[in-house]
Amino acid sequence: MSGSQGDKKSGEWGWDMPEGMDPMKVMQVASAYWDSCVLHAANRLNIFSILDDKSKDLDTLARETESDRRCLGALLSALVSIGFLDRDGDVFRNNPFSKMFLAESSKYYQGGIVYMFENWYQAWGGLYNTVKTGKPSALMHQAYSDEETRNYMMGMHNRALSQSDVLTSMFNLTGKKQLMDVGCGPATFSVKFCERYPGLNAVAMDRDQNLKIAKEVVDMYNMHDRVKLLPGDYNTDSLGTGNDAMLLSSMTNQESPENIKKLLKKCYDSMNKDGVIMIQEQLLLGDKKGPKLAALIGVNQIINTVLGSSYSTTEMEDILRAVGFKDIKSEQMAPPSPFIMVSGYKR
Repeated sequence: MSGSQGDKKSGEWGWDMPEGMDPMKVMQVASAYWDSCVLHAANRLNIFSILDDKSKDLDTLARETESDRRCLGALLSALVSIGFLDRDGDVFRNNPFSKMFLAESSKYYQGGIVYMFENWYQAWGGLYNTVKTGKPSALMHQAYSDEETRNYMMGMHNRALSQSDVLTSMFNLTGKKQLMDVGCGPATFSVKFCERYPGLNAVAMDRDQNLKIAKEVVDMYNMHDRVKLLPGDYNTDSLGTGNDAMLLSSMTNQESPENIKKLLKKCYDSMNKDGVIMIQEQLLLGDKKGPKLAALIGVNQIINTVLGSSYSTTEMEDILRAVGFKDIKSEQMAPPSPFIMVSGYKR
C-alpha cells in the first residue's frame, strides 16, 4: 500500500538524527513536574526532618509519617533516584545535601521555599488559560492564609540568608544613615545590611500580613531598634525622605513598566544626593534570550499578578535613566545569588 510503513526505506522516518538531537528532551521537559511533586510530598510528610541525622527503615517511616507503606516506598525510591536520600536495602537516611538544606535542624534549611513553590502548583496548571485570556490564574499573596504566608516568607528568608553576603558586600554603605527596603518581605536583607554597617538604620516596607513574619526575623536578630517595619503599599504610599540607599529585591517584575517608572521616580524623589538604588532581580539579558530562570519567573508573574512580566537589563536601565539616575550599570551577582543587580546613583 502506497505510503504504508512497509514501503518506507531505512532512515526515511527521520530517526537518523543529527548528533545532539535527543527526542527524550521532550519527555523530560513534559514530565519535569514529577520531580517537583516528589519533593513537595516528601517535604509535606516531613521526611527529611524525621530522618535528620538518623537512619530509619521503611516500616518505621511509614508509621511515623502515618503513610501507606507501598506508596511511601515508591516515593522514597524516587527521592533516592533524584539525589535527595541515600538507602541501604529498605533503610533510608539523609545524604549531606538533604541534611543541609531540607532538614529543619539545619541553619541552611530551605523547606519553606519548597512550600512556597508547592503553593503555586495549582496556579501553574492554569497557564494555558492565562495566556489565552490575559487573566492570572492566581493572585500572588492576596489569597494566602496566615500559614501559607508564613511558609512563603520563611522560604524567602532562608533564601535571603544564603545570598545576603553577596548583596551586602557589593556596595559600600559606610557613612550612609538610612536604607529603605521597598517590598521587604521578611526584611532579611535590611537586617543583614544593618549587621554589616553599624551606622546604618533601615526602614522596611510591606503589607501588614508580611510584616508579621518580618517582625519575627527582626526580633530573631535583635534588630528592632535599627530596622523599622513600615506597613504600606509602595505603589500608593509615601517612601518618606532622607533615604541614602534604596533596595528593591525581587519585586519589580510584579509590576507594569508604567508602575515601575512611577515607583523608581518615587524612590529618586525620596533619596539624598549621592544615594544609591539597588534593584536585585531576575532579569533577562539585553537580547531576551535568557537566562532560563528569569524567563520562567516572567511566566510566574503572568500567572500570579495582573500586570507583571519579565524584563531585561536594558529595559530596567532605560527606566532608571529616564527617571534621572546616573552611573547606571547591570551585573550578574556572584553565586549563590541567581540575581542580576541593576544600580544607579542620584547625583
